[in-house]
Amino acid sequence: MENTIVVIAKGLDTLEFLLKELRAYFEPYCRVVGYASHATIPDLSNVSHIFLTTKLPELYTAARKVGAPEAAITVLNRFFELRKMKALMQIPPGTTVPVMNNTPVSAQEVIQNLLEANVDHLHYIPFYPGSTFDVLQFKYVIIMGNSDVPLPSDVEVIDLGFRKINIHDLIDVGRKVGVPIEREREYLSAFIVEMSELAKMLGTSYAEVQKLNSQLQSTFQAVKDPVIACNEQGVITFINDVAVELFCPHESAIVGRPYTLLKEHGLLEPFFEQVDQEDMLVTIEQKQFILSGQIIRRKYEPLGFVCTLKDVTEIQRLRTQLALRGHTATYSFSDIKGESQPLKEAIELSKKMAKNNQTILLTGENGTGKELFAHAIHQHSLRKNGPFVAINCASLPENLLESELFGYEDGAFTGARKGGKPGLFEQAEGGTIFLDEVGDISPAIQVKLLRVLQEKQVIRVGGTGVLAVDCRVVAATNRNLEEAVERGEFREDLFYRLAVLPIHIPALRERVTDIPLLIENHLMQQGIRKTWSKEVLELFFRHDWRGNIRELKNVVDYAVTVSEQPIIGSSDLPKRLTDRLAHKQKATVVETMEEERDLDILYCLYQANKPLGRYQLARLPALRSIGWTESAIRHKLKQLELVGLVRSGTTRQGTTITRAGIETLQKGGRI
Repeated sequence: MENTIVVIAKGLDTLEFLLKELRAYFEPYCRVVGYASHATIPDLSNVSHIFLTTKLPELYTAARKVGAPEAAITVLNRFFELRKMKALMQIPPGTTVPVMNNTPVSAQEVIQNLLEANVDHLHYIPFYPGSTFDVLQFKYVIIMGNSDVPLPSDVEVIDLGFRKINIHDLIDVGRKVGVPIEREREYLSAFIVEMSELAKMLGTSYAEVQKLNSQLQSTFQAVKDPVIACNEQGVITFINDVAVELFCPHESAIVGRPYTLLKEHGLLEPFFEQVDQEDMLVTIEQKQFILSGQIIRRKYEPLGFVCTLKDVTEIQRLRTQLALRGHTATYSFSDIKGESQPLKEAIELSKKMAKNNQTILLTGENGTGKELFAHAIHQHSLRKNGPFVAINCASLPENLLESELFGYEDGAFTGARKGGKPGLFEQAEGGTIFLDEVGDISPAIQVKLLRVLQEKQVIRVGGTGVLAVDCRVVAATNRNLEEAVERGEFREDLFYRLAVLPIHIPALRERVTDIPLLIENHLMQQGIRKTWSKEVLELFFRHDWRGNIRELKNVVDYAVTVSEQPIIGSSDLPKRLTDRLAHKQKATVVETMEEERDLDILYCLYQANKPLGRYQLARLPALRSIGWTESAIRHKLKQLELVGLVRSGTTRQGTTITRAGIETLQKGGRI
């Protein structure tokens, strides 16, 4: 699965807020994207984790419909910033206060959040679109950003803003997708600083401080590593249950007492008594831990210290897992299933080119298996014992992509890791680097990539030294780079550097005879056996498979899920597929082929044997001589696609002729 996290929200404002928060924590280690539930959500079958903002059934249904069966779907735990809740503390106890949100479920969730934060002195009632103020009169009303219900003019509005994501959600998922421990520690320390500042701001009464401590303690309990925080006097202010079990299992009422009551407190002393103490390897209860500390400051004023302990065994396990995920090729040519001639030719060509050390450019539509070919090429190459480093160039913004590819020096930018970081080209030393979606990189990155290909050297961001790199580049794109070069969107010199050894991966419609084998292999991996009717297989052979193998797997999974019979029939297929095929069947060639010269377009596509854009078609002598213009070709291609004679790709992939189009040429005597 792709190292991608998706968040699905009910409202666009909430989605934008949460995306900003998630990206701040997970990127550049993991791609984060978001969708509103009312919009069209694309296929998410390769996504590793899906977050929902509320428990609304419609959000879960939307996520399950587009996500893979094994993808984790989690409702985010969220809380309000305590500084925004201070106004609630001033409302007299027992007051009835409406809580407004866009649905009954989300309004009730907000109320539950308030109660869990111990802001329980008020009587909350949910309000949402459709609710009115006709029956009762209120003096106060709670909203989150914007009101979803018209408000009376005489009420006091308390805006709590958007709910933030609980830090333990970020940490738990972050460990699964490879967020470094340094980032985790940085966020945890910042959270403690924020809570400490809020303690002073809200500390006007003992009750308010107790509410703050309760929320802090509940947050720390969710952290699986021991955490201990002390003030400047060495008095424990926070400690989670994991730390209690490790340091003082027989003590009670620990908060508010000196840290010296803890066993092995001498190990903590360097961190609680001085600044800038380096991490230490310590042994407690016959277990080894990395002990880290950080001073808590408010501007220049020290507030205390926080210590965290990380199990060395867990660190080693995570590092091994990340290394295997990111730097090892996991597929070989035996994993590429199919017996069709186009696929065999692509595999044989790839095996020959794998033995060479030149740059390879894999072209093909989305879902054709370009990444599988990249893995297999590395496994078949002389560099198979070296690392295999992969990156999707379209998944990161320009500045993050630059630092990931080429690395950065210490202090290169705000938030840069101390000591700098090697880029992926350096990490791929002696092996292969796979640049997926290379056609989407910006002009600035194109210039730097050209230098690497020409000189075999990189310069880190913020650095001046030149570093030699020895790695084989395999790039992939679903775009027509030749057209992009003609439009000035892609450097011509870079194109020729990338396309030294070009390999085109055939689309599924070009090898429909492989469909039964692909279905059998997909179901065998899941331990499922099913029989497919002849009618269904004929429909599969006629379909143009815009999503290629990925779409085929989705259709198979859908049919297996809904079928209640031993033999899968056409009634078990997704409606969008059967409707599309029915529409093609009803259309006739006569309705589309208004003039004999329309066959010329199909013939030019047939002769090209590769995707062509309307820009290229309009410049072919055979079409230009009979008056075809780019505008007329664009209109005609849309007509031809409606009846299935051609297929136009997305993101400027060009147009190809389909099996039905070839049959039309045969009937017209052109081939």
